[in-house]
Amino acid sequence: MSDVLRAVVLAGGSGSRLWPLSRQQLPKQFLNLSGTDSMLGGTIKRLTPLISKNDVWVVTGEKHATGEAFSELDGLNQILEPCGRNTAPAVALSAALMQDLSGGEDPIMVVLPADHLVSKQDAFQDCLRQAVVAANSGQLVTFGIVPDQPETGFGYVQTEPEEQGVHRVLRFVEKPDRETAQKMLDDGNYYWNSGMFVWKASVILAEIEKYLPEVWSLLQEMRHAWNNGKSWQEVVRINFEKMPDISIDYGVMERSESVSLVAADIGWSDVGSWDAVHEIANHDANGNEISGNVLAIDCQNSLFRSESRLIAAVGLDDMIVVETPDAILLAKAGESQRVRELVDSLKKGSDKYHIEHVTVRRPWGSYTVLGEAGDGYQLKRIDVNPGAKLSLQAHQHRSEHWVVVAGTATVTCGDLIKVVARNGSAYIPIGEVHRLENRGKVPVQLIEVQVGDYLEEDDIQRFEDSYGRC
Repeated sequence: MSDVLRAVVLAGGSGSRLWPLSRQQLPKQFLNLSGTDSMLGGTIKRLTPLISKNDVWVVTGEKHATGEAFSELDGLNQILEPCGRNTAPAVALSAALMQDLSGGEDPIMVVLPADHLVSKQDAFQDCLRQAVVAANSGQLVTFGIVPDQPETGFGYVQTEPEEQGVHRVLRFVEKPDRETAQKMLDDGNYYWNSGMFVWKASVILAEIEKYLPEVWSLLQEMRHAWNNGKSWQEVVRINFEKMPDISIDYGVMERSESVSLVAADIGWSDVGSWDAVHEIANHDANGNEISGNVLAIDCQNSLFRSESRLIAAVGLDDMIVVETPDAILLAKAGESQRVRELVDSLKKGSDKYHIEHVTVRRPWGSYTVLGEAGDGYQLKRIDVNPGAKLSLQAHQHRSEHWVVVAGTATVTCGDLIKVVARNGSAYIPIGEVHRLENRGKVPVQLIEVQVGDYLEEDDIQRFEDSYGRC
């Protein structure tokens, strides 16, 4: 019987249905949609006290670890994927690493998506304890959410009709139409498939070997490499893209004969759309959720969320209105699943509305694009946190003019290092090696004017970086 518990939090999703707040570079799992924590932070916190933060591993993309999500991931154990390959390769990799990096332990793994909300903490802990016991006996355990409506957006799991405790799973059911969903609700013994799992590392690896031989074979090559002196993260970087794109549900859970379910009434939501956000929110007397700079008169059953500008609404019913500095979403309540269609359309264009916000987080602080780029120039506001510094870098297609408006900056330009106080300036010629630092205790803010024939962010040659981006 294993008493070693580890958690794997899957944080690689795109969250496109929560656009414009969720973007490709900062998807929903790194956002605060309800409460005081990001969704990732809340997922890790709800494991306490059964599993400590030090025993949690986060599987996410390399681009998130050194990009906008840096502050959310900093200090966490990370498994970085160079590309997305769905949940089966992520689970296989995590299980193998948990065995090999621990010197041969066989921990019980709790696998959770990073982008779900759970409002009943105590109930979740009770379900987790039940699942750990079942996992210790060799079962693959899933959390089945007790359904309260004939939902067509989730898959279902059918179990044998045990009255309590852990249920034996009979089958998994794909997302149904409404009539089928209602019939399953009436029949009972059907649960929403939550995507939360508990199992021994050795048990899930044996099932992967049985049902996903392609994943297993590549995993063994990777294990041989990192167990013979190579960096495991470098091995993953080189080999992971060869993995097939397949979910653990489809690849293993729907085929295994050792699957059990814990019925979970835990206040769960996958927060998969703005309708779902509205459903779990605190509503005013008119059924509205209002967040930010909003004035709503005679409006009912609507969600209004402003990130910057005033939303002024009169006489609106059943609406979703979400404002960010560069985009506004308007949708009828009940139609927000179709936001993904908008994102798919945006991907076909040349604009970056689906990729990043006007203010882009970086490990050292953030930058904000000030208005539309002109012909050969662009303005930004740069914010550098105390003690932080940008990479030592050069640009081949643009010069930069910096005017410090708050704090005191330390500027490296070629062989010269100088301190630039408020109202001071610095000029960085095209091709010059340079760096911006904040060695003080208050934030540095400056206005940057870029001038050149190419102004995109990929015109950066890094020579040294504190955040692993070289």
